[in-house]
Amino acid sequence: MTTALQLTEEYIFARDLRPASTKTYLSSAKAMLAHFGATPIEQIDHRSILAWRKEFLANGKAKRSWNTYSSHLRTVWKYAIKHEMLKHTTVNPFKETCVTPPKRPSKILDANLIQRSRNWLETLEAEERCANERSQVTPAWFWLAVFEVFYYTGIRLNALLHLRYKDVDLDKQMILIRGETEKTHREFSVPIMEGLAPHLKLIMDKAKRAGFTSDDQLFNVNRFSMHYRGRVMTADQVEAMYRKLTQKFGARITPHRFRHTLATDLMKEPDRNIHLTKNLLNHSNIATTMSYVEVDYSHMRTVLHERSVMQGALKRIRREDSSGASSRSYGTVRRLDGPTVKLPSSKALEEIAIAMELSTNPTLKQALNHVANYLGEIQEPQSAQEHPPGEMNTLAALMSSAIRRPSMASGYSSAALARPTKLSP
Repeated sequence: MTTALQLTEEYIFARDLRPASTKTYLSSAKAMLAHFGATPIEQIDHRSILAWRKEFLANGKAKRSWNTYSSHLRTVWKYAIKHEMLKHTTVNPFKETCVTPPKRPSKILDANLIQRSRNWLETLEAEERCANERSQVTPAWFWLAVFEVFYYTGIRLNALLHLRYKDVDLDKQMILIRGETEKTHREFSVPIMEGLAPHLKLIMDKAKRAGFTSDDQLFNVNRFSMHYRGRVMTADQVEAMYRKLTQKFGARITPHRFRHTLATDLMKEPDRNIHLTKNLLNHSNIATTMSYVEVDYSHMRTVLHERSVMQGALKRIRREDSSGASSRSYGTVRRLDGPTVKLPSSKALEEIAIAMELSTNPTLKQALNHVANYLGEIQEPQSAQEHPPGEMNTLAALMSSAIRRPSMASGYSSAALARPTKLSP
């Protein structure tokens, strides 16, 4: 009699799975066997699976655990049906048996928490170096390097454990992540950032002095400290260090949370690029990447404000000059979210040039080009005489809202700034 475990073993035999994936498939099959016992597989239909699900959840088990079993066994049954290993049916009993799990709490690490953790590790490293005594996390220099790798690259724990000495190229400033260590089975590279380089150089130098070969596991704490006895570094050793960080600061810190944090941070940047983020995290599809990105309400507020600016939702205002005479100020606007802003034509042209260079939004570029052409046709007020162009207040607000960074005028020549009609969208 064919069993769920036998079908699963056949599927595993036919696939090139990572050890962790193999373990999950086998666990799912064993859970099914524990529930159905000696029930012939031919008698297990869709309703039987739904009854198992009902009992599983009634016993207080997590919906995510059920979904793990359901999705893996659905894959096994799909394979078995396709290859005619099941003669009695062509219907997958696990189809449409997943449930909607509760939303998980945020996995983003607060920037202050990250910095406090870094400071603590740096303090321990300095104490070990100066006092030559073992600290709470030893060797502190090694675990600081591990911390910075996760922070700067967002790589998976499994990828770090499988990094070899030869996978880090300090000359080209690149780290190679091999496909066999990844869920996606795709090889990719990660650039070495300035803040990470000293930590990698330190571990590479120490590894060289310790006689590492090119294929040796680079991040192997057992070879850098006499306080460890293992042959290779394991996930348990890394997780033990992060448990100490969690206990120290009272907030859950794990290697994987750096991935979620990195994805969210990258999508906050002005040149946010979902494809860059997807490739850095080595996801197989954008949907997975987007599930890592959490809502940034500050960014949401900025986007909504820019929408109001683009649609002209601004009020022209009147101001009193120092002499007490009332006049409408040319180029003076009130932003809905901030203080009054005044942009004379020369400054406006400068800001336009900067904005058009930095902007990746075609609509915004077109609007800025229109503003530049418009300003090129008018002159600055010479006295108290009023020059109230009909669109000036709204357009100046558009520029002041679009530019959120210090002036970069030094990168533009006065001639370039004086030719707004030559700027192209």
